[in-house]
Amino acid sequence: MNKPKDSTFKQQRLKGGNPILTPKLTIPVCIVIGIILLAVGIILLVTVGSVKEIQGRYDDKCKGEEICYLDFVPEEDMEAPVYFLYELSNYHQNHRRYIKSVSSEQLSGETITYDDSSVCEPIRSYKDKEKNDMVYEPCGLVAWSVFNDTFKFTDSDSNDLGVSEKEITWKSDREEIFQNPSTPIDPLANTTIVSDLENEHFIVWMRIAALPTFRKLYAILEKGKLEKSKTYTIEIGNNYPVESFEGTKSLIITTTTFTGGKNSFLGYVYIITGAILFLVGILFLSKHLIKPRDLGDETYLTWHH
Repeated sequence: MNKPKDSTFKQQRLKGGNPILTPKLTIPVCIVIGIILLAVGIILLVTVGSVKEIQGRYDDKCKGEEICYLDFVPEEDMEAPVYFLYELSNYHQNHRRYIKSVSSEQLSGETITYDDSSVCEPIRSYKDKEKNDMVYEPCGLVAWSVFNDTFKFTDSDSNDLGVSEKEITWKSDREEIFQNPSTPIDPLANTTIVSDLENEHFIVWMRIAALPTFRKLYAILEKGKLEKSKTYTIEIGNNYPVESFEGTKSLIITTTTFTGGKNSFLGYVYIITGAILFLVGILFLSKHLIKPRDLGDETYLTWHH
C-alpha cells in the first residue's frame, strides 16, 4: 500500500502551541498595538501634509482648441523631484472586456497571426480582414485608446523647465515586457496607432488602472525647483476626447514623501483601527479591575442534565 512516511510532518505530530488568551495577555496587547497604530497614523497624516500639490482641470478650458495654455503659480517652493501627472475621470480601464483586449506576445516584440489576434477583439485587424498582414500592430482596445495629449512646461520667460519623460515606468516593463518587433512598425500604416512599443508614455498607459478616476505619470522635474509666486505655463496638445464618456482631464503637479503622494486614506485607517483597539483594551481593563474573573472558575459553567 502507498502509505505516507512515518515522519513527524506527514503523520501530523509536529509540536504546536495553543496560547491561553488571559486578560493579562490580551489587554496589554490591545492597548500597545492600538497606541502603535495611532502613532503610525499620525505620522502618516503629518507626512502627507508636507506634500505640495497643484491640480487643475483643463478639458473645460481647452474645449474646441487643439493647442491651449494653462498657467499655474506655486504657493510655496516645490523642490525636485516634482512629478507631473495627468488624471482622467469616469474612465473604466478596469472593465473586463477592455482588460482582456490586448496581446502580451505582440507587446513583447513577437509577430502574431490573425488567429493569434483573437484576444484583441474587437480591435483585431484592419477592416476585419482575415489576413496576417492586416492585423493591427499593436492590436486591442487598450493600445488603441492610448492617451495622446501632450504637455510642454515653461517658465514665465518661456524657458523650458527641462522635465524628463524618461524612466517614468517600471524598470521591468522597459527592459523585459515591452519590446519592438524585429521589423520596424510603419507609423503611417493603417494598421497601427503606436509605432514605438517601447515609448514610455505608451507603457504607462498600458498599466491598467483599478479605479475609474486615475492618475498616470507624464514627466519628472529631477533638478531644481518650482519657485513660489512664479508663473509657469503648460502648453497642452489637446488631442484626447473625453466628452463621449462624460469624463474630465486634469493635470497634477506634486511632490512626494516616503509614503507616496497626497493621500490621507491610509493614515485615517491606521488611526481608526488603533483607536478601536485602544478603546477595546481600556474597556477590557476596566471590566477586569471592577469585576475580575478568576481563570478556571467553575461557577461560570452551566451544566445540562
